[in-house]
Amino acid sequence: MRILKTALVLGLLFAVGCGGSTAFRSGKVYYEKNKDYVKAEQMFRQAIDEQPQNWEAHLYLALALAQQEKYAEAEKLFVQAQEIAPADKKDLVYGNQHSFFVANYNKGITQNSTKNHDEAVEYFKKAVAVEPTFAKGHVNLGVAYSMLKDDDRALASFREAVRMDATSIEAWENLGITYQTMKEYTKAREAFAKVVELDPEDVNGKFALADMYFNEGNYEKSLEFYTQAAETRGDDPALQYQIGASYFGLEQLSEATMAFQKSAALSKDTDMELYRDAMYNLAIAHLRLEEYDAARATTERLLEIEKSAELHELLGRIYSKMDMKNEAIKEYEKANELSEE
Repeated sequence: MRILKTALVLGLLFAVGCGGSTAFRSGKVYYEKNKDYVKAEQMFRQAIDEQPQNWEAHLYLALALAQQEKYAEAEKLFVQAQEIAPADKKDLVYGNQHSFFVANYNKGITQNSTKNHDEAVEYFKKAVAVEPTFAKGHVNLGVAYSMLKDDDRALASFREAVRMDATSIEAWENLGITYQTMKEYTKAREAFAKVVELDPEDVNGKFALADMYFNEGNYEKSLEFYTQAAETRGDDPALQYQIGASYFGLEQLSEATMAFQKSAALSKDTDMELYRDAMYNLAIAHLRLEEYDAARATTERLLEIEKSAELHELLGRIYSKMDMKNEAIKEYEKANELSEE
């Protein structure tokens, strides 16, 4: 799932000391009591001019700027404040910075969950502006862009998330999904391979990686990862279907029939389209194995629920292989009739 539904807990502002210049103390009054962030900004800038190493003035200026939604400049001031703050105050600086990230991040989560993706984009953009190194913000910004079908911006966001945190599974996963949507399958495979590298137990990652190998016609590798995924999620009909398709691509037809049979059994009451595809390919595999009775029985079962030219033509081919020419002709005629309708 691409939307991350778990929002961060809203952060609290941490109190700082009361020292510093007259300008600094005046700025605090404007900021904390009067809520006059414009005037507070002026005072804190003056305080920094007077005391360039006053980390509290840098922090409060960043806060005043963030309150005015001047996030890009605020982020720079937060960084500067953390650099010059004493060791025991650096976490305090980050906590104040993170509180603004969280406030906008949570609003973005709420807007995404209610399908207001344009609004979500704006909140996530504010979140990453004030704290660009936090990968989750970029991931969710990318998700919002994806929901708006803006794949180029989504891609840029997910790539930035990976740049900020190369261990973020959700960033790599969404990057792979976006590359896949854009039909850049090699890059998608590389992204999903990174997911599996970071978490060898990630079943969705293995499934997605196998899909990419399958699209490339590398059936040995697709089978490897589909099989690994099946060790955890063996009752997944789509997974069993892809295992069958990989075996089919490798000309291991007996193994393919077993996987298609399992897929059909699992999907019969839940996914008729998948059931139909599994049964059709099962019939083809039986035909290729010259198991004509099994091929005919499988096709006839499908014809009980669907009358199509494709199935009658397949049954005609099966009858031809069985030297049942009259029956084959009838099936071909039925296929022609249905094709003309």
